Amino acid sequence: MQFGLLYDFRNPPPWFVPSADLYAETFDQIRAVESFGWDSVWVTEHHFTDDGYLPAVNAVASAIAMITTRVQIGHSVLLLPLHHPLRIAEEGAIVDILSNGRFIFGPGLGYKVDEFDAFGINRKHRPRLMDESMEIITRAWTEERFSFHGRYFDFDDLAVTPRPAQQPRPPIWMAARADAPLKRAAKYADGVIAVGSPELIARYRGFVTDEGRDPKAMTVAVLRSVILSDDPGAAWEDVKDHVRWRGERYGQWYGEAGDLPQDIARMEQLRSGAVQAGGTMANLIKDVPAAIAEVEELERLGVDCVIYFATFPGYAPSKMVPTWERFAKEVIPRFRT
Repeated sequence: MQFGLLYDFRNPPPWFVPSADLYAETFDQIRAVESFGWDSVWVTEHHFTDDGYLPAVNAVASAIAMITTRVQIGHSVLLLPLHHPLRIAEEGAIVDILSNGRFIFGPGLGYKVDEFDAFGINRKHRPRLMDESMEIITRAWTEERFSFHGRYFDFDDLAVTPRPAQQPRPPIWMAARADAPLKRAAKYADGVIAVGSPELIARYRGFVTDEGRDPKAMTVAVLRSVILSDDPGAAWEDVKDHVRWRGERYGQWYGEAGDLPQDIARMEQLRSGAVQAGGTMANLIKDVPAAIAEVEELERLGVDCVIYFATFPGYAPSKMVPTWERFAKEVIPRFRT
């Protein structure tokens, strides 16, 4: 089992600090968690938010590469349809070079409506854009020269240089939360970041088999949140407003997009107060035995990597360092072989 931490660099108005200070404090946390023995750090992308959500994942991934020496560095996720694939191939190669081969490419479809509107991209074209982009990036990293003639991209006889440090290419873990992206991950990627129900894991492995590939060779990662505390009431009081901020915005963005029926239902539940945004004390604040039990259940389901949100919007990264140090000392060793 591998363990990672996900960074979004959010800086909401109620808790705003100068962005340079937030980024510096976050980089301090990343240095710390690497020293504690965590396996990977991840960056995630959104645009045009009210809280400064990270819009430039490869710039920050490159910065992380320069302040670390061991952890893998990945996207969870890069919103591939918003980008030209040749540019992403070039930038990904540079991250891999700067990190000396520690890069994991993590593309996803994206969903947030205003992002596609602002960049002039029709959301209905996302699947075809993903398919063409994945072929282009894979070939850019593995072929000396190549041509491509598709619906959205067209070029002849290009050499994309420099090449990545990892050969034949960096690993690809593709985000998915429905059957079509799961099938795409089974075809193009080396693993999946499963967002949503545990049922996704079994379906993904079935699609891998359908592609004639070995499910045991593929990596399954999931996203989770946790704070380790022996005083759950005090910990929840400290973090609950930050948890709510995150949950309300994700609920709104998914609901407005309406890609899955449960997204619309969830948004309506949040608006009516039928559910609590972002989680509850019971499912976020855990002692060490409960955290171990959660990972054991994920391991039973076939998960290979658990990626935890490194902090909550507006919650100082330094305040999460004790959780990640304790997790590294008391939870992670239980899953090392």
